[in-house]
Amino acid sequence: MTSPTDILLDSDPFDFSTESSKLFINSFRETAEHHYKNSPYVKYIWDQIKLKPSDIKTERDLIKAPFIMVNLFKTHNFLSCPKTDIALTLGSSGTTGQRSVMHLNQESLTRVKALAYTIHKKLGITSPKKYNYLCFTYDPKVADDLGTAFTDELLTSFTDHNEIYYTFQFDAKINDFKMNENEIVQKLVEFSGSEYPLRILGFPAFLYKIIKDFNLTLSLPKDSWLQTGGGWKSHAGDEIPKEEFREFIEARLGIKKENIRDLFGMVEHGIPYVDNEEGYLAIPNFARVYIRDPKTLEVLEDGQRGLIQFMCTYNTSYPAFNILSTDWGVVTTNSKGNRFLRIEGRAGTTKHKGCALKALELIKD
Repeated sequence: MTSPTDILLDSDPFDFSTESSKLFINSFRETAEHHYKNSPYVKYIWDQIKLKPSDIKTERDLIKAPFIMVNLFKTHNFLSCPKTDIALTLGSSGTTGQRSVMHLNQESLTRVKALAYTIHKKLGITSPKKYNYLCFTYDPKVADDLGTAFTDELLTSFTDHNEIYYTFQFDAKINDFKMNENEIVQKLVEFSGSEYPLRILGFPAFLYKIIKDFNLTLSLPKDSWLQTGGGWKSHAGDEIPKEEFREFIEARLGIKKENIRDLFGMVEHGIPYVDNEEGYLAIPNFARVYIRDPKTLEVLEDGQRGLIQFMCTYNTSYPAFNILSTDWGVVTTNSKGNRFLRIEGRAGTTKHKGCALKALELIKD
């Protein structure tokens, strides 16, 4: 018998009908029941408010489900399945000694890959065509437990490919990653003359800095793409508004604005939030996103800024199916019922070094 979660993940990720709502609720209830039975901490927090997964029957009931603060995954090694079932462990690249870790059994790994493909396909990003790739991230052959490397390796599988160049390459002599900007420029020039279009992936700050520093203006092959991810966790003043960045890339590299997409993701959550053609992060029916007041924790209305809560249902291996993040955000809904997420930075006053900040150390000032 097909599980409610597999039925959900086999559905249209951007259908927001009454029926699609039932699909998510049924899937969430199934996932919550699994973690309630297999994670003592999940059982504890649900029992504390006298709520059981079987009580989740409506969209309003979802809001009542207890969440876990995302920072707990930096200090606790949660599992909801036997350790021997884990097929892959991924983590953030925090350099403060605290590193979020995501454990995936084979079922969860298969699901997260499939749902990512489904979302990208629905947004018109997958293709049977052959592309070159320039990835501003760590070589996954070395950084095989790093979330950003896993993500970019997954994204390159959504098309056929000719050559893949990873800019952060491991140097055994220094036992660390390094980035050669001159070599990156050479690859950009080389790819601009290729018979294959180019897809650029990764942190936007790197590409922006290289284009500015080397005063690049290239005409990349037709149907080239840029998919950014990881944000602008950089020095103050580096970030520019999304629309200005899209216009800059179109002018300097010849990539059409509708082919410039941003992606937001969290290693603890696994659901990709990807720009549509207009440049808005689309929330799929494979997830629920709420904005909560940081003081009262009440769910805020559309358009109000607060802490972002994420729900997902694909994983049965670790209990990050309902988490409260440390990111500020805003959710909006259009007339068709499509929901969009706007990320507005990290809450708090401490600057934690995640993947992007660690990576910035590879750029010479």
